[in-house]
Amino acid sequence: MEFKINNHKWRIEEKSKQELINMYNEQYEEAAYFVFGLTLRPKHLIYINKEMCKDQKIKTLKHELTHCYIWEYGLYNVPNFNEEMVCDLVSSSNDFINEVVNQYLGIEPLYLCDKDKNTECNKKYCGKKCNYTTNIEFAKTK
Repeated sequence: MEFKINNHKWRIEEKSKQELINMYNEQYEEAAYFVFGLTLRPKHLIYINKEMCKDQKIKTLKHELTHCYIWEYGLYNVPNFNEEMVCDLVSSSNDFINEVVNQYLGIEPLYLCDKDKNTECNKKYCGKKCNYTTNIEFAKTK
């Protein structure tokens, strides 16, 4: 899957545990016995261990996307990261990370109604009458 951040294209791929261990050992010249994920910053690649359960893949992807965010916005060379900087990082990257994870999982983003633009949400037949659109398909319950 591909995504963009800071106008740069990145790619996410799943690899086997052994492939990741081999890449990690080559990249960092140290022994690894298990690798959850790996971010290759100069190549704009994120690898996730395909042998993990879905919940661990999501957690790992969020972790690797944080590396990506730090790299893309120049925070990788900031010495002495403190608690306030971590809080700012998390609060500013949260929407980006969740959006990419949802794309990766194939989850459609939730669009909200906007009465000023007469646009509908994508919660078809959610059971509530929509007061924001005249589009029958979305505005009425089944």
